[in-house]
Amino acid sequence: MNLDLAVVAAFVLVLARTSAWVVAAPVFSARGLSSIGRLALALALSLFLAPLVVSGHTLPTDVAPFAGLVLGQVLVGLLLGWATGLLLHAFEAAGTAIDTASGLSIGSLLDPVTGTPAAVFARLTNMVFLALLFATNAHHALIEGFVRSFGAVPIDRFPVLGESGALAAGHAVTGILLAALEIGAPVLGALFLTEVALALTSRFVPQANVFAVGLPVKVLVALLAAGGALVFFPTRLTGLLDHSLRTGATLLGH
Repeated sequence: MNLDLAVVAAFVLVLARTSAWVVAAPVFSARGLSSIGRLALALALSLFLAPLVVSGHTLPTDVAPFAGLVLGQVLVGLLLGWATGLLLHAFEAAGTAIDTASGLSIGSLLDPVTGTPAAVFARLTNMVFLALLFATNAHHALIEGFVRSFGAVPIDRFPVLGESGALAAGHAVTGILLAALEIGAPVLGALFLTEVALALTSRFVPQANVFAVGLPVKVLVALLAAGGALVFFPTRLTGLLDHSLRTGATLLGH
């Protein structure tokens, strides 16, 4: 069997971008997915994409220019992985804010998704996000957006960030913080009203042990409010997905 050297070179370049994206995107780099699984995902995408993206492009045969293209593909993959990670970070930040407001942040344990210490609601929002991501087929949109990146930045061209790339990154971070507040707003609002009620109780009934009663009351309110707020999560996921795809396109100058 004769191998086309252009397809082989394209496969190496596509694999460089795909591997960097899979490693950088928290969605696919979760600890629940083994290294073999991530490698299989990167190889499968690269095998399908290499014959498609090589058409119409002339790849260099010298080592130095080719190594430069490989480095460029890694940079593109890392940028796209960072943009993809904004989805998870919004839900995680919302859960962390709820943990802090409810007092559950003192019980931080290891999050199996991110591998970092996280409290109850931070782990809950991470798990809910992953469940919604695959239940709503949003992961298809992420993969489709990644495939379209080869049209925005061809494999035979070193990536150049758009003029508004830094501004887009700043807007992306602030947008994720705003999205986190919107996701946790129902629970945070209920906890704020609970704090006000406890403060009034402490003011007018000084003999009541508000500090002993406050923690279980806030935990109960947080659980009830979080149960009601779960119905709004799919809508927020859709908006965050569009935000993530737009951020990736802006970072690449498109």
